[in-house]
Formats: sequence, structure tokens, C-alpha cells
Amino acid sequence: MIEASTLLVILLLAHVLLDFWVSSYWTIETSASRKRKVVFHLVTFGVYFVVFSLLMILSRENGAFAWKAGLTVATAKLLTLIQTPTSFKSPIWALLARQTVLIACLVTIWLLSESNAAHIQGYLAELITTANITIGLAYVLMLRPASALIGTILNPWIKEIDTVGSLTNAGTLIGYLERILILTFVLLEQWEAVGFLLTAKSILRFNEIQNAKVRSISEYVLLGTLLSFTLSIGTGLLVAYITK
Repeated sequence: MIEASTLLVILLLAHVLLDFWVSSYWTIETSASRKRKVVFHLVTFGVYFVVFSLLMILSRENGAFAWKAGLTVATAKLLTLIQTPTSFKSPIWALLARQTVLIACLVTIWLLSESNAAHIQGYLAELITTANITIGLAYVLMLRPASALIGTILNPWIKEIDTVGSLTNAGTLIGYLERILILTFVLLEQWEAVGFLLTAKSILRFNEIQNAKVRSISEYVLLGTLLSFTLSIGTGLLVAYITK
């Protein structure tokens, strides 16, 4: 019998392989006929049922629990196939919802198979500490609150900037990723990585600014970058000080 932590990793690995690798070879078009969709869903259900039932049998030698676990995962997969494409307008939210349901299902099966459900309160008590909550709060602040603050500071100059040709919401997403990376590097005390990120962004922005040949854009970009870095580094240092 394999260790409990190993079983969880195996279940997650099987999910990733099936959902992102193997399933890419049996995808079906949205315009396919109803009959083909039914066959596709049944085949997917069967594959998930067989794979996860076998994994549980081989790892826990409990046939009664194994087939129930396989049936649960297969049913969850079937429901996500049917519901998520129509329940969410954004493909990103559909993907996140599908993965959340499937991973939660696997974790639940793992907890039940290991009889760890009774100890989950103890696990949460170890996880929910002042330090962890503070770090989580810092990451949340680096998303929309930080964007709102930076946007408010830069608002007086936004009318002078030509945004024609820019990707929709690309700047917002870049800012999210940038601040999350910087905060992570600061908390890990990887200052070289912070410097590398600043250098890489400066090079990319330099080429953009050179093509634009507009001084106002260069100043706006520089202000935004410095505000983003200052806010992320300051938050990281404050969190590191609090959690010591």
C-alpha cells in the first residue's frame, strides 16, 4: 500500500494527463450532432471510471471503495463537460470552474480513502495562521486594489496616452502578474530576480516606446512601472517584517 501523500499526487497526475493531454486526442466540435456528443460523453465517462477505479484498487486494494471513487470522478467529469461550456461566457472561467470541481472531487476521495476527513479541522488549524493570512492578504492586495490605486494616481495623464492598438485588458493582466512575481521574489528574498524582471520589462518597453516615438508614453510607462514595483516591494518588505 502506497503512502497517503503519494496517492494524492497520483490522482492529480492522472487527472492532468487525462484532462490536458489524452483528452486532446478525442475532443469534439461544438457543432457535432447530438448522437456524436452522447457517444463522446459516454466514452469519456467510461475512461475516467476505469482509470480511477484501477488506481484506487492498485493503491488501496479496496474494490468496494474503488469503483465508487471511479464512479464519482467519472460523474464529475461528465457534469463539467455538459455544464461548463454553457454556464460561463468566458472560457477562462469555464476552465477554472471545471478544474475546481474535478480537483475538489479528487481531494475529497483522497480524504475519505485515508479517513482523514475527521482530521481536516486540525489541518486547517495548522494552515490558517496569522502569517499565512497576512501573506494571502498581500497577494490579494496586489490584484485589483493595487490596480485601482495605480490607476487613480495615473488618471490625470491617461487622456494624453494613445491606447489604439493595445490588447484589451492586457495591461491589467501584465500588472497582476508583475506584482505577484515581485511580491513572491521579495518574500523569498530573491532580489536578483526582482532586478532581472525590472530589466526585462525595461527592454521590452524600450522597444515599444522607440516605435511610438512619443515622450508622453515613455513617461506614463515609467510612472506605471515604478509605482507597480514600489508598491509590490514595499508590501513584500512589510509582510516579511510582520511574519518574522
